Amino acid sequence: MLRPARASFGCLRRTGAPLAALVTALIRVLPAQQVSAACRVLQVTELQAAIGGKTSTTPSGSSQSVPGMTLDECSVVLSGAGAKHPVSVRIVTNLSMDGAQAITIRNTGTASEPQWKVAGARLEQGKVGNAICILTGRPHVASHTVCSIPRGKGYVEVDVIGSVDDLPSIATVGALLQKAVTRL
Repeated sequence: MLRPARASFGCLRRTGAPLAALVTALIRVLPAQQVSAACRVLQVTELQAAIGGKTSTTPSGSSQSVPGMTLDECSVVLSGAGAKHPVSVRIVTNLSMDGAQAITIRNTGTASEPQWKVAGARLEQGKVGNAICILTGRPHVASHTVCSIPRGKGYVEVDVIGSVDDLPSIATVGALLQKAVTRL
């Protein structure tokens, strides 16, 4: 009975130090979870008032860097009156191109897709102040109202997802984004 316990303890002693060194090295290499700046630019009450619905969870934010860009995102889901709207606020920085150029390329590519020519599909583009907006949707598919404001080598955007029939307008999302940008 005592012999297996001693053998297990001996094995633990032999592997414990290398395991502790490995864990310490990983902790130093892995980036710390940063607080999301995107979660500070709009209050949940502002989103609820503009889009409708209530949230049952707190906003979830993250910040990460990958080659070619840094993405800071905050997400929350608003539900109510039979509608569900996931909302994301994104701050994109460190792009290899101008933020306005990135938005234009993305929106032009999206608008040229043939899926917007089917029955019941919607494609709207417009500007709200300096916000560049696009509303895209088809029946039975997640649809988006996205408004973006370029900022040097990046941009800030608000993306609201929902049914094509109950998406908030470009004006509504653009106004939210205008408010968010003043807080950066």
